[in-house]
Amino acid sequence: MRKPIPMHVGEILTTTVKRLLGPKRMLITLKGHLLVTETERAVTPGEPITVQVLSIFPRIHLRHLTQAATPSKMESPVDVQT
Repeated sequence: MRKPIPMHVGEILTTTVKRLLGPKRMLITLKGHLLVTETERAVTPGEPITVQVLSIFPRIHLRHLTQAATPSKMESPVDVQT
């Protein structure tokens, strides 16, 4: 069984895009865990991104925030595959 990632709903985290795995899939690291994610927003390897945790069960669901992140300027949700 996988060890749960220590995060909570509402938490805002910053990471870097490690690698693109397809047009909407990328590899990121959050709190020391390597994750495959899907996003609706175009990203590039090495790009810093900010995400907000929307849910952690039954699946981690993140929202990709814009560079100048404010609650009214949120982008598309990001789905995480662990």
